[in-house]
Amino acid sequence: MRIKLKFCFSVLLIIALPIFARPVFNPPLHVGIYIQHWVTTNGAQVLFVETHTLPMLDIQIAFNAGSARDNEQYGLAQFTNAMLEEGTKTLTADQIADAFDKVGAEFNASVNKDMAVVSLRSLTHKNLLNSALSTFAEVLTQPAFPEHAFQRVQKQILSAIAVQQQQPLVVANNAFWKELYGNLPYGHSVLGTSQSVQVLSPRDLQTFYQNYYVAKNAVITMVGNVTMEEAKAIVERVVAKLPSGEKAAKLPVISVSNSAKTKHINFPSMQTNVLIGQIGIARDDQDYFPLLVGNFILGQSPLTSELFKEVRNKRGLAYSIGSGFATLQTQGPFYIVLQTRTDEAEQAIKVVKETLAKFVEHGPTEKQLDAAKQSIIGQFPLQLANNDKILSVLTLIGFYHLSLDYLDTYCSKISAVTWEQIRDAFERHIQLKKLVTVTVG
Repeated sequence: MRIKLKFCFSVLLIIALPIFARPVFNPPLHVGIYIQHWVTTNGAQVLFVETHTLPMLDIQIAFNAGSARDNEQYGLAQFTNAMLEEGTKTLTADQIADAFDKVGAEFNASVNKDMAVVSLRSLTHKNLLNSALSTFAEVLTQPAFPEHAFQRVQKQILSAIAVQQQQPLVVANNAFWKELYGNLPYGHSVLGTSQSVQVLSPRDLQTFYQNYYVAKNAVITMVGNVTMEEAKAIVERVVAKLPSGEKAAKLPVISVSNSAKTKHINFPSMQTNVLIGQIGIARDDQDYFPLLVGNFILGQSPLTSELFKEVRNKRGLAYSIGSGFATLQTQGPFYIVLQTRTDEAEQAIKVVKETLAKFVEHGPTEKQLDAAKQSIIGQFPLQLANNDKILSVLTLIGFYHLSLDYLDTYCSKISAVTWEQIRDAFERHIQLKKLVTVTVG
């Protein structure tokens, strides 16, 4: 098992599409992807897209079992997920790896703030697929959490935490979430801390698995070269031994801090990493699309965003700069992130806040709005260019309870965003006097 160090503010939850084109456009009426939906006999939600372009099947199962479910046992969700492929009641970790390798299948497991995910990619030749599904089902439903593997994976996680502590942008990221959320579910790193991981036990992992890896707490997505009838049989086979269980409880609504906060962490570097932001919105917020389009203009479009123009182009105060809304089950953060020379950090932060304040007050120009819409709509098909990308979007649709016509209505909702909606949404959601600023350098 390898612990993968990944740093991504959006956690793949914002579909923002940075390519510019001409501002005259006609949004496509549909994308031609038919999503089929059903519920398994033990209560799991399923979304399936049938496509026969390749002899492949991709399956992903997302449990509502991300690090937000750790409670005070920080790192528990990640540790549990990492142990799934370390042995079952009948297979060792090596036997699991060999079983997938022999049929050319690929197994992956990962965790973010909201989700614990397991996935399988397999060829759809009958014998190969049957073998891959048998191993996948056993890994998913019969993990053994063996003691010897527990100790090894624990050391790997502790090593990964130590590596993160030497990466200033990750240090800044972790501190930023902590300042925003404190001891609330999103306030700690997915990996946990060295102190919290050291005291976890195999029994803790087993309990977490039993509570959260249950059918009613799962969203299964499938894309590939099988029929609807075959897909239903595959899903029932994979999750047959999962107990029905119950959905995880809703996470608490988060309140924005009553005052601005500033935190500096000393770090031996010629650069300073800066994060500025506050509590933002949940994925189901009615202002999602106005904020997505507005943020594209503010800080996401490459080379032409307001932040890029003011901070980098005009003044040369940043090596890189961007902004975003990390939309989660409950309110994720709005953030602006940049890297600057340490001796210019104070000036860079000043210009960032001035640029943000101007955008909140005045909004974009009509020309910027038209160009942003065209860019986002023009790039959207690339988000569905292969099975893996379709699978990721299906997981977002299922996990965040988006409508099944999400893909067909996405472009029209982008097109319908108005200047008034953007300005109103930014005025209501961005509270300039309550920004959190974290610097590491």
